[in-house]
Amino acid sequence: MAKRDYYEVLGVSRTASADEIKSAYRKLARKFHPDATKNDPKLTERFKEAQEAYDVLGEPGKRQNYDQFGHAGVGGSPGGDPAEAFRRARAAAGGANGRRSWNGGPGVSVEEFDLGGGDVGSIFDQLFGGRAGGGSGRSRSRAPAPRGQDIEYRATLTFEQAALGTHLSLQLNRDGQTETIDVKIPAGVKDGSRVRIKGRGQQGGGEPGDLFIIVSVAPHPYFRRDDLDVYVDVPVSLYEALLGTKVEVPTLEGKLTLTIPPGTGGGAKLRIKGKGIARGAEHGDQFVVVKITLPRLVDDADKEIIQKLAAKHPIDARSDVPWK
Repeated sequence: MAKRDYYEVLGVSRTASADEIKSAYRKLARKFHPDATKNDPKLTERFKEAQEAYDVLGEPGKRQNYDQFGHAGVGGSPGGDPAEAFRRARAAAGGANGRRSWNGGPGVSVEEFDLGGGDVGSIFDQLFGGRAGGGSGRSRSRAPAPRGQDIEYRATLTFEQAALGTHLSLQLNRDGQTETIDVKIPAGVKDGSRVRIKGRGQQGGGEPGDLFIIVSVAPHPYFRRDDLDVYVDVPVSLYEALLGTKVEVPTLEGKLTLTIPPGTGGGAKLRIKGKGIARGAEHGDQFVVVKITLPRLVDDADKEIIQKLAAKHPIDARSDVPWK
């Protein structure tokens, strides 16, 4: 079966920017990831197809070859498929800069932020003995020196540190010596994220290993998170909900004044655009969830007023319930 055009797979034009290609791939990866589709075979194929398209269009050199020669420019040469070999090389080197997600086992979603700028070229040289398509037999047969072991470091961040990014000063034992390094944690990490710092693991005999910071995020007293969106509950009185009001609400960037429209119901979500979590070119929103507070005690006079109000403005609160 003939392969579809990679631009068509990602749903972008041939003049799309690198950021547009990356954004399109991320949306498809989230939509068709096996964890999200319960391993539906057809949707899993869509996920693999999107991965293959991004592996080519996400690399400037491979994209140029594809634009000139189509699929033949990124595969089909003697000795195996260079595209597949290149993907394996990227995996061995830790991936391209940026963010990757994959399934780390049953029920485990692993998200990695690569801060190291892995040297894909050196791995490609090891596979093919030099540049793509050549190299001497001697260089191909030479066994590489053993790679140093990776180091894992577990760090607990506050909600704000994970959302906005932060710097950590870490003490590591590298090759028998204690070393202190400063690490920048990018904005947008979440509980379970793995931040990779290239070459800061054990030295070994050849290429050094990598440092992986495994992130835990402490719960926040009032903020909660859904991907890049932030939610906060804000209580308002029955009278404020009926008549409308202005309330001061917290955001990650400080407090601001929000208008509650007249007649706002309990559970309503008021969006504050762009006040969520930023991660690269993506930016979430903040949602204020309205919680209505009722008067605790009413006397007979109050009940009479409420009954008159109910008679004047009748409400069938259960008109749309599914069991009616």
